[in-house]
Amino acid sequence: MIDDKDIIRIGTITRLHGKQGELQCRLQNDIWYDIDASFLIMRIDGLLVPFRISDWRDKNSECILLTLKGVTDETAALKLVNSEVYALRKDVKGSNTDEEPQLLWQDLKDYSLYNADRVLMGTIEHIDETTANIVAQTEEGYLFPLHEDLIIDINTEQRTIQLNLPDLRL
Repeated sequence: MIDDKDIIRIGTITRLHGKQGELQCRLQNDIWYDIDASFLIMRIDGLLVPFRISDWRDKNSECILLTLKGVTDETAALKLVNSEVYALRKDVKGSNTDEEPQLLWQDLKDYSLYNADRVLMGTIEHIDETTANIVAQTEEGYLFPLHEDLIIDINTEQRTIQLNLPDLRL
């Protein structure tokens, strides 16, 4: 059984491409290019379902086109539109299954965000990785830049992150 802690979000199936079952996937990050896998995982009706990759190609800098085994027509492909696409963490090049899994920006969702003075800025509700400037949005709607140079501390046990930022709230 595939567990949420074993997967990495890659993107979302946004639409069909042609009538032969090819799918367009909008990438959330650049992890796709570091994956050595023959399967993708999609969340369908709340379940994580594996699909074998038959072929893929770049469409542009934000999207790839996927052909999946068993998805050969419009009807089958339409059922996958708007599905979230994942890969197994173990399939990311350079990952070692004996070590603790590599922490990614998307893993910081639901972490408590503190500034340099340990003032709670909020709980991270969403991470936007669609541009070069990665941004965390708190439940209160505040946006904070995420960059390795700004990180003071990440505590995975307490699920907290401390950034070198002043208190910018009004």
